[in-house]
Amino acid sequence: MAERQIYLVRHGVAEDISSTGADFDRALTSGGVRKMHAAATGLRTIGVQPGILVASPYRRAQETAAVLADVLAPGQRETWDELGCGVEPRAVLAKIAGLDPRADLMLVGHEPDMGVLLSLFLTGNTDGFWTHFRKGAVACISGANLPPQGRARLEWFERATVLGRVGD
Repeated sequence: MAERQIYLVRHGVAEDISSTGADFDRALTSGGVRKMHAAATGLRTIGVQPGILVASPYRRAQETAAVLADVLAPGQRETWDELGCGVEPRAVLAKIAGLDPRADLMLVGHEPDMGVLLSLFLTGNTDGFWTHFRKGAVACISGANLPPQGRARLEWFERATVLGRVGD
């Protein structure tokens, strides 16, 4: 089986409190949109081209995914409740198992969930190691098999600011 790339992305910089007061409705700030657009341009510059882009249903993740999709033009876009805040990592694995294993995949979600998923993909455990995704950060992993059958390999992990410089 061929290896595919999986990109884990934390949403961009969002407002602290939405107009409704609901966490679900928090939008990206104008600076957050600009920073994500620059990061997406950097991703395109280094050859990132996801076949499938999946995002949490939360507004800030949806807006981040829209920016990424505008620049990276994925073949398919989806929204998964499983990527909402407080994800069940094994439910995400089950959803991934239903996708085309040849397609590179980009997942847009929240922290600490992206860190938990990264740990699971690399070690087979959600507490195998701890990391922190800054807003807009992207981790790239590769592998033919994810847990429980196998493990992925970390290719790179970078902040949005640095990715934005790549696209300059």
